[in-house]
Amino acid sequence: MKDYGVVTVKKIWTKRRVVSTLLLIFIGLFGAIALLTYYGQHVGSFTISMSDKASKHSIYLSTDPSFASYQPRLMCESLENAKNVPFITIKQKYVKKTNGTYLSSDKSYIGYTFYLKNMSEESVSLNATLEIAQSTNHVEDAAWIWFFQGEDDQNGTIYQKEDNLTEQEYYERYGQFDYPVTTPFKTDDVVFSRIIPNVEKDEVIKFTLILWLEGQDPDCNNSIVGGSINFNLNIMLYSESDEW
Repeated sequence: MKDYGVVTVKKIWTKRRVVSTLLLIFIGLFGAIALLTYYGQHVGSFTISMSDKASKHSIYLSTDPSFASYQPRLMCESLENAKNVPFITIKQKYVKKTNGTYLSSDKSYIGYTFYLKNMSEESVSLNATLEIAQSTNHVEDAAWIWFFQGEDDQNGTIYQKEDNLTEQEYYERYGQFDYPVTTPFKTDDVVFSRIIPNVEKDEVIKFTLILWLEGQDPDCNNSIVGGSINFNLNIMLYSESDEW
């Protein structure tokens, strides 16, 4: 039986900073990157759920863009023995092309692509909230999430728990390697809360989530060994969001 939606960190070691001509040619301005390697028993990620009111309003989910089958709840598979990696190794284009669960070949990250369809007779606005359902050993401090909303969202938004770094420390960890600007988690338990506005009748919206343990994050260290994490993405009618 498959395990779903849990990240457990098992073993850690650190590789020294490597600088080579071939690496510099390959990554250009990224320069030398310090790689940390983490292994986990179960590295999974997301459960996606529609609220009861949204389901009754005929808003449904599927990993099939044709919606030959659909349901109010989806679950991403788990990735076992995952290692942590730097952002530049994430192949987001491949993840976005894979419906359902995407497991990287080197067991370093996991992605999930799914679709939402408004099967009602009227336009509706929704609210999507990604929350940390369970976490031990502060694994969330090193977990980064890349979220894409809509087919035309090429860059997405990367979320991480905010680091307490000076400007110089931030540059040394991220800036010199040309990392993108990230968005901090909304709260300790909520990654983000986003509006999905004006979903028209029969409209289908594509979403992709990618999760990894970021090797350049200062919190990606031995303190998270043995920890675990999972996430819930709750989608509801926008009118419900004030009640939630």
